[in-house]
Amino acid sequence: MKKLIKVSDYVVKFLERKKITNVFTVSGGGSIFLCDALYKSKKIKYISHHHEQAASFAAESYARTKNAVGCCLVTTGPGGTNALTGAACAWIDSIPVFFISGQVFLEQTIQKSNKRQIGVQEIDIISMAKSVTKFSKMITKAETVGYYLEMAYQESMHGRPGPVWIDIPADIQNAFIDEKKIEKYTPPKMKIKNIDSAINKIAKKLKLSKNPVIHLGGGVRLSRAGNLLKNFFKKNKIPFILTWNADDLIGSEHKLYAGKAGAFGERGSNFIIQNCDFYLSIGTRLPYMVTGYNAKDFAKKAKFKAMVDIDKNELKKNDLHLDLVVESDASIFIKKLFSKLKNYESNPEWLKYCQNVRLKYPTLIPQMINEKKYVNSYYFIKKLSLHSKKNDSIITDMGFSFTTSHQALDLKEGQTFFTNSGHAPMGWGLPAAIGNYYANKNKKNKKNLICLSGEGGFQMNIQELATIMHNQIPVKIFIFNNGGYLTIKQTQELGFGGRIMGADKSSGLSFPNYKKISESHKIKYFKICNHAELNKQMGRIMNYKGALLCELMMNPNEEQIPKAINRRSAEGKSVPTNFDDMYPFLPKEELVSNEYS
Repeated sequence: MKKLIKVSDYVVKFLERKKITNVFTVSGGGSIFLCDALYKSKKIKYISHHHEQAASFAAESYARTKNAVGCCLVTTGPGGTNALTGAACAWIDSIPVFFISGQVFLEQTIQKSNKRQIGVQEIDIISMAKSVTKFSKMITKAETVGYYLEMAYQESMHGRPGPVWIDIPADIQNAFIDEKKIEKYTPPKMKIKNIDSAINKIAKKLKLSKNPVIHLGGGVRLSRAGNLLKNFFKKNKIPFILTWNADDLIGSEHKLYAGKAGAFGERGSNFIIQNCDFYLSIGTRLPYMVTGYNAKDFAKKAKFKAMVDIDKNELKKNDLHLDLVVESDASIFIKKLFSKLKNYESNPEWLKYCQNVRLKYPTLIPQMINEKKYVNSYYFIKKLSLHSKKNDSIITDMGFSFTTSHQALDLKEGQTFFTNSGHAPMGWGLPAAIGNYYANKNKKNKKNLICLSGEGGFQMNIQELATIMHNQIPVKIFIFNNGGYLTIKQTQELGFGGRIMGADKSSGLSFPNYKKISESHKIKYFKICNHAELNKQMGRIMNYKGALLCELMMNPNEEQIPKAINRRSAEGKSVPTNFDDMYPFLPKEELVSNEYS
């Protein structure tokens, strides 16, 4: 007797073998056999969402938290297209997410007919997914399912990680195959580049420098080099700066921590980069949000600038003057550099400068502390820093809930803090908190799960409150209520003569009563209107055990500062500023006084 297995059951069995324990999904007719196979699994828990976009965001967050492959299962047509935003998010931020979509019967697919649609709710999802996935394939022969599943899985983790997509027609889902005759995929052997000469050159330049800085990105975490890096900084006194995707790599209390630079970073950290004589970035693609829009000015005093990235395409920078680029996995590079460098100490005056310039320009300034009428977002984040505990997870949405947090949050060792920084879709935070919860569910030392969101972003996946209610997820949701899309409103005020469109109540945007929304989902509700109430309630909120929603009433005109914006020239043109010349703009004399010499 042949040992036959249904393709849908084989797919789930494959996921089990890969130790995937949670699948984020919305059930549908096009994926019905896959859904049934998932139901029968004893090793995988499925989490049912109310929108495929939310399921895709949750899968990405799950993958970030575990530093492993996340999985999202959707149906055909709109199920797949709804999840494409999640694929784009995972693609840009290099997160390994395995997307599986159901499809209509194979003979009902358009294939090469040039027709728009044949089957009911059919769409050519693979053509759409190709540009935002490392590998995508529709299974057209049942016996090839094992081959392409394995290929997709290996590709999601190989080199620079990223999403993959497998589309399976319904009749193939329901087909039976002989497991012994399933085509096998053998991954090619990885070729490790020889980077020894580059390491020698970097080590030599570093030893000759007196005021170096190392800039660390999300690639360091993806390569699982966190502990290696901490040992590196125990032996070498070199200031380091973190990017958005590496915010929680090392705790903020580390003596060599020099903050977070960038367009929405710390003013002091930008001064540090501009005054270093040696600049080394590891695991960051150095986008404009990191370098500023006038990238040629970035690290302007550095006599030597090097960039390490696993993706050779990211190393081809036309607007950055780099002396050396190294194509390498971050962990391999750090290990080799560590072997060449022991007990290196930066100039003590340089270390002192790094500390002092950050102290001179704190994120939280008196005007924020002295706010009486509203809750200032920066003041709230500093309070959250004080009240949060080791092992807490803090997930943010976009806008002020992200940029304020990135600038002002003081992270403790062991805390998790992230958002999707590349694609940065509003509505990401709430479902991402759900993904983080399931990634940490079996940890004994898990603490608070905190979600920070603006009311604008919150509306975009508000239906996931029902997922939280159903699964009794103890998430603390803080809503930054500043009257609408404040970052968009400020951009319109600054660049369009104050003409506001679709950003607040006066321009076409209203919001519901969050107290009633919370009550309808059996979620505890708090409302905080000022700093006195915040100081009084914060301890109680952080000690609450169940799900809660806390609405923070913020100034609808609060400024997002410091930040990189263009200046207006005398001719009225918009001109990019230098990296250390952030808004609110400092007098020229003060800028010069902060130069290190």
